[in-house]
Amino acid sequence: MATNGNDFLAGVEIGSDKTSVVVATPRGAGFEVLGFATVPTVGLKNGAVTSIPELSATVEKAVMEAESLSGKAIRSVNLCLFGDYFRVDKRQGSLEIRNRQGEVMETDRQEVVKKAFPGASSEYEIVHTIVQEYLLDDRRQIKDPVGMSGERLGVGLFTVTAAAKRVKDLKRCLEEVHLETRSIFFAPLVAADAVLTPEELESGVAYFDFGRSASTLLIFEPTLREIEVLGRGGDRINYALAVCLKTTSIESERIKKEYGSCLLDVEPRELSLSNVQGESKQTTNRREVAEIIEAELKDMLIPFRSIFLKYRPAFTAGLVLGGGGALLPGLPEFLETELEMPVRIGTAHRFHGWEKVLKNPAYNAVLGVVQASVENQTDKSQNSPRKSVIKKAVSKARRFWDELF
Repeated sequence: MATNGNDFLAGVEIGSDKTSVVVATPRGAGFEVLGFATVPTVGLKNGAVTSIPELSATVEKAVMEAESLSGKAIRSVNLCLFGDYFRVDKRQGSLEIRNRQGEVMETDRQEVVKKAFPGASSEYEIVHTIVQEYLLDDRRQIKDPVGMSGERLGVGLFTVTAAAKRVKDLKRCLEEVHLETRSIFFAPLVAADAVLTPEELESGVAYFDFGRSASTLLIFEPTLREIEVLGRGGDRINYALAVCLKTTSIESERIKKEYGSCLLDVEPRELSLSNVQGESKQTTNRREVAEIIEAELKDMLIPFRSIFLKYRPAFTAGLVLGGGGALLPGLPEFLETELEMPVRIGTAHRFHGWEKVLKNPAYNAVLGVVQASVENQTDKSQNSPRKSVIKKAVSKARRFWDELF
């Protein structure tokens, strides 16, 4: 069985509900999936490790299944994560151009970034530093200011950091099963990269990653303009159903998956469900379930509304949905009505193999981390194909930050 080398890569997503592994080999501007596995996650709750042995066993099971299907022995992985232990901050910095010619030097570019973000505290680990734009006097949206003339250089950037102890616990789980963590990626960002098309990015688009424990909104017009993280996801709907229907969380999730809808024009079919004691002594109907889901979704949208209103004129391409929550029946239609913009469910598109299984928004992140890893590897080999707008920013920023520190 071949071990990790230049011929294949392994991506891992450890989520609150499932752990997925993809083994792939580069192919053109994308990759070919050699093997794939997904198993229920045990030992993790709301992004926090609750049991190292249980989560290690979860990862080991997924890896072994992927190894069996691909014929590859996995020794190192690229990991994508998401949870409330991530922080996304917008930062700015500026400085005067001091050389006589008034020309921006590479040292100026590095210094202005350090002014914007001197570094993370010992409690947080840097995951991504993404330069949004450079400013030179009254000029904005400059991609690379080196060699240009001006008096004052500015920068706007995003920093994505993660609680160091949380990340250390997750890495420890991989170490327990003899896996090296090569890189860590912010799951919503690489998911967006796997899904959005160049045409959507150029037109202006929003990507909404609807996860189990949290959700993220990313705005592009065409560069990354906003990242907004909400500590609520599909579990909030499960909780609302459990409370309103006086049942268990397990039963409420079953009801949501089998009968849930975001639209009220559903057949008012009567449903049987168990109470908290596990006895089948209750009934409800699909209309009531839809009303609970709709009310919870409207509440979840409140923190995002101001961002939607601010950028809606730039959303020519509308909103793209990702994450397992995107599969909730009627969600695109509900959001189209609420936000007054086109909405579609997005799936990864730059890969071959296992399409019938992986063309699913629930797997956008794990496919995205493989895509990011492929692009980083081909970039190092100096034979890089066309890179996406998002990945150019991320990979360039990671290398730039490594040079600074």
